[in-house]
Amino acid sequence: MKIRIFELGALGTNGYLVWDENSREAMMIDPSDFSSRVEKAISENGLTLKYITLTHGHFDHVGGVEEFKARHPDAIVAAGAGESELPGFPGMRAEFTTELLLTEGNELTLGALVFQVLETPGHTPGGLSFYIPEWDSGLSDKAYSGTVFSGDTLFHGSIGRTDLGGGDFEILNSSIMKKLYILPDDTIVLPGHMDATTIGYEKRYNPFVR
Repeated sequence: MKIRIFELGALGTNGYLVWDENSREAMMIDPSDFSSRVEKAISENGLTLKYITLTHGHFDHVGGVEEFKARHPDAIVAAGAGESELPGFPGMRAEFTTELLLTEGNELTLGALVFQVLETPGHTPGGLSFYIPEWDSGLSDKAYSGTVFSGDTLFHGSIGRTDLGGGDFEILNSSIMKKLYILPDDTIVLPGHMDATTIGYEKRYNPFVR
């Protein structure tokens, strides 16, 4: 598995280009804005964009969907089934069609890579996280720790806002405790903003959910 991180859009959202090294199938997670840097990475690595996936529907995570879809018409736009109205800040909603509605237990595959869909509402009603357990690099005998793309559910030392439309702290707290904190401590957390962290670190030190 390969991962490239791109800081995109006005709020510096983390957009993730993830691909399987053998099949060259890829997905773009949370394209806040269209970026020629992402397109260059897709082209230079000979990738086929299979999915455009959204952790949630706020404008700072979805602004590039339309342009990426136009350039990669076979890519499937996937978002949480509970995110039917794609809540966002007033006047800042992107218009596009969600082609695949995801719920707990669904899986997304890129070649040999299998990503588990976790429903993690609270920041928004239909928020998702994408989790891949230990994976084999194909380059050695070493299996790498799992990785979870947490969107705006869990950050390094923080959590997503719950004061926007559809937000709910108790639901967010439950999502983190019951869906994310049960993952192995060495699981890498790749959030929608700020730096990467681990599940173990957040369980010990996150002041909002411990």
